[in-house]
Amino acid sequence: MNKVKILPFLISLTLLSGVALLYFRWPLYEQAVAAAFLSVPFILLLPRKWLPAFLFLVLIAALGRAVQEPADALTSIGTYFLLSVFQFSLWAVSEQLKSLEEETMRLEEQRQSLLQKHGELRALELQEFVEQALWMLKTSKRKERTWLMEVTPFVDCPAQISELERAALLSIVRQRDLVTSRNGAVYVLIKGTGEDSVQALVKRLEQIMDETSEPARYEIKKTAITTVGEMGSLLS
Repeated sequence: MNKVKILPFLISLTLLSGVALLYFRWPLYEQAVAAAFLSVPFILLLPRKWLPAFLFLVLIAALGRAVQEPADALTSIGTYFLLSVFQFSLWAVSEQLKSLEEETMRLEEQRQSLLQKHGELRALELQEFVEQALWMLKTSKRKERTWLMEVTPFVDCPAQISELERAALLSIVRQRDLVTSRNGAVYVLIKGTGEDSVQALVKRLEQIMDETSEPARYEIKKTAITTVGEMGSLLS
């Protein structure tokens, strides 16, 4: 399952188990709540290789404490079951967030190296572009709009495509946007911005193209997208 999609479920499970501990107030719940709070920094800060051992020891200690209360054994075990759910779901949340952060950093480093290969700016290959776009769309917030801009010269000429690629690369925000070309058109993916920012990028591109010795005539189409499948002509 997608890491981004499962994260809200894990966060909800963590919160619900914590609330259940406070609501039911089964025997030994005070100790369980204290253990839950004290375990949070350990779960968030301990190295990954030590976390399973830490959680296992807490679980064994909790069960051992519960069976020492024979009169309330079942409810005591229920208390520590909720504690275990809280700790393991919090651990899963921590792991998901760490993985997302690592993947984001890896792709950002990869994108920067791809954009500036051998010290020169260049457009991404289609596969590189799609991989980066897929991650960009997965991690974008719901209210953010991602735009695909298609720049097509009226004359299908490699020299004009090259000029448009160069103009697009000089116009984008390098920490945010992507550029590729395919089938006689240049594509720019612009993340998390309004139409005004897209229009500003278009103006920068037009200014750069106007400064060339033989400016190309071209058409620009802008589309707001939410999935890679909406890229249309780029993937066809």
